[in-house]
Amino acid sequence: LDAYVCTRSPNVYYFTGSISGGRLIVTPNEEPSLLVGRLNLACAIDQAKGCSVKPYSRKEMIDLMVGELRGTNPESVGFDEISLSMYNDLKERMPDVELKAAPEIVRIMRMVKDEGEIRLMKRAAELADIGMASIKENLRVGVRENEVAAEAAYAMRKEGADALAFPFIVVSGPRSAYPHGGVTDRKIKKGEFVTIDMGACYKEYKTDITRTFVVGPPSERQTEIYNTVLSANLAALQKIRKGVPGTEVHAEAERVIGEAQYGKYFIHGLGHGVGLEVHEGPSLGKTSKDILEIGNVVTNEPGIYIPGYGGVRIEDTVLVTDSDPVCLTTTSKD
Repeated sequence: LDAYVCTRSPNVYYFTGSISGGRLIVTPNEEPSLLVGRLNLACAIDQAKGCSVKPYSRKEMIDLMVGELRGTNPESVGFDEISLSMYNDLKERMPDVELKAAPEIVRIMRMVKDEGEIRLMKRAAELADIGMASIKENLRVGVRENEVAAEAAYAMRKEGADALAFPFIVVSGPRSAYPHGGVTDRKIKKGEFVTIDMGACYKEYKTDITRTFVVGPPSERQTEIYNTVLSANLAALQKIRKGVPGTEVHAEAERVIGEAQYGKYFIHGLGHGVGLEVHEGPSLGKTSKDILEIGNVVTNEPGIYIPGYGGVRIEDTVLVTDSDPVCLTTTSKD
């Protein structure tokens, strides 16, 4: 590639340290340029490092991008993600230049976290644990799902979270069979599974945690399902090490759940990378092509989901080190 264009805000932040968004133009011999709308100009000037900052109006944006790229006489320009209209505008203005979708370049860079990133993610994990502690305090018969979510969000923000890592999932009773069931005003009933999936964002870095509770004494079937998922979580954790393929980590959880005769109810990949986004590389699933490296941060989230009955998921955010894996999220799994 003779040049590269970043348009995705997490990638712009990764390279510049600015939350301004914009279009980051990278060429071999010139200082990178961050093109931003005037609304975000002051933010970019204050925050962006390692690049020049240039404002644009909506009408000027393509002209400015073409001007920055044309200076290097490129034959090929890579990009992380652009709209179809932007692609067409650039092709019209630069018909002799090949535009190549190349998101993997940045994906691979972002998969390995440095010490500064890990420090931020550890704090984000601490904040997520604070949120889960709030849930344990407030979870009881008659409380609504949205009340539980509100208390946890308040607890995390009060202690310093910038935002939620993603919209809360609080699913109770039969709804706990929905892996991504969101939050409703349903009242929680005695003896039900309640699965809570949430995360905190701290200085743009995310963490992800899920715990499943039973309101009241669990039944034998609930205990069996829960212990199966916990065993899968603990077994997979020991596979999260340098040099292990993502497929192998997933297979370990799948083996444990399958041997307990619940295999058909484990309906998703074991995990995904976390960082500036709550879903990024590497992947831990059946079709993953990733091999774990030191500095990867991934989720470990096996689950069993039985339609009409309920489900269990147990998830941690895990750091790959040069020795044992480290769970950044530490809320009890008992």
